Amino acid sequence: MSSELLEETISRVSKFASVFGISKSELKVYSYLLIYGRATAREVSNKLSLPYTKVYNILSKLEGRGWVIKIDKRPAVYEAIPLRDVWNKIKITFQEKLDEFEKQFIEPISSIFSSNMAYNIVVIPRDNIMDNALRLLKDYSKTYLVAISYQEFVRSDIVDILKANSLKAETKIIVDKSISLPDIPSAQVKRVQSLFGSGIITSDSILLVIKNNDVLTGLFSNHKYLIDIGTVYFNHLWSTLPG
Repeated sequence: MSSELLEETISRVSKFASVFGISKSELKVYSYLLIYGRATAREVSNKLSLPYTKVYNILSKLEGRGWVIKIDKRPAVYEAIPLRDVWNKIKITFQEKLDEFEKQFIEPISSIFSSNMAYNIVVIPRDNIMDNALRLLKDYSKTYLVAISYQEFVRSDIVDILKANSLKAETKIIVDKSISLPDIPSAQVKRVQSLFGSGIITSDSILLVIKNNDVLTGLFSNHKYLIDIGTVYFNHLWSTLPG
């Protein structure tokens, strides 16, 4: 991989990695070890033109995350963990944080309000995610913002309702390039090299879906604050993609 292509890839990925607190410099150091193999902190520093102390601190942080291992030599030599293993660690960490958020925030807040509260925040069982997605798309909305990163979302009934919605309301779809999505002429569709998670945002609701160990997990809400956050993030991502 050329240095230009690597820099371009890291710049694109860093926009998403920042959500997990992963810096661009950390991605550079990990990517260097992943591509070029074992190296010392000094070698990485010279190759990437980064200060030695910064590289050393980054390597220590990556080692703590389980992204790299340190071979017991003097000077220490570092080796990158395979990318798939690192990605699984990220997904597990995200799932743990999601579970903790549910435990520390959603459950206590939900207990305060009665069953007829004005809004809901609900964790969707994995067997009901696709049916909830379809139900959400059938609801009236002025706009439909859809992110598709899992092939499970490309069910014929979901594609059909997207086609119908695109004829009567603004419908924007961001889809991972790895997903095979039938043509939807009336919808605005943009493709992205790598997309984390799937989701649907309407005028009144939001559904977020992630996959961990091939198991889908969904979070639904009609809370305006969460809808606004999701809409702002979707539109930001949309604006960064080529038309």
